[in-house]
Amino acid sequence: MIYTAIDTFYLTDEQLTNSPSRKNGIDEATETSLRIYGCDLIQEAGILLKLPQAVMATGQVLFHHFYCKKSFARFNVKKVAASCVWLASKLEENPRKARQVIIVFHRMECRRENLPIEFLDPTLKKYADLKTELSRTERHILKEMGFICHVEHPHKFISNYLATLGTPPELRQEAWNLANDSLRTTSCVRFKSEVVACGVVFAAARRFQVPLPENPPWWKAFDAEKLGIDEVCRVLAHLYTLPKAQYILVCKDGDTFTFSN
Repeated sequence: MIYTAIDTFYLTDEQLTNSPSRKNGIDEATETSLRIYGCDLIQEAGILLKLPQAVMATGQVLFHHFYCKKSFARFNVKKVAASCVWLASKLEENPRKARQVIIVFHRMECRRENLPIEFLDPTLKKYADLKTELSRTERHILKEMGFICHVEHPHKFISNYLATLGTPPELRQEAWNLANDSLRTTSCVRFKSEVVACGVVFAAARRFQVPLPENPPWWKAFDAEKLGIDEVCRVLAHLYTLPKAQYILVCKDGDTFTFSN
């Protein structure tokens, strides 16, 4: 069988529970927080780089898949997030230069950690080291993906599903927002995009108190199971109860890695 998209690879709950980070002694709460933190960096960097949402979505999916195979204790979350943005911008045909990505992450780190925002001189060794790390980490990501990096997002299904169900127009934006938020969770490595799309449609309909057909069940028409839909909704509900994710030092080999001076 020839795989053409990473969406063909999904993990079980048991595999996520026994992730490389857990095997390195990182507890579930810390791993969850670091996943959210990395996805927040990718989303913010994409906005600052004026990238379309598809790039940030692809970057976050790559990020989750990478940390399903590698540990947060071995690969610094900031470095991986930056490389995911850089790689995703090329995959989605909106490329940004390494210099642009490095400068944006440098500025974000200074602002997030209340450091003075200094000019990052491209002629300094610090900049050269950051560029080398960005390229090296991108190669690690590509290797772990088996160079299969095409991503199919739930967003592409949402409009069709809502049109088929005949729902009010306001549900579309709500479902899109929920789909964006779902990228901060591991839903993308657990369920097909169609299931995630059904989950956010169901969550949006509940929020707006819009009834959906149950006889026959509406999700059957979209190749989804109720258990998967309920789990997507549960994970989203849990996400909204969590505090803002902060950077946590867990990387054994790169605790001193930083974009700032």
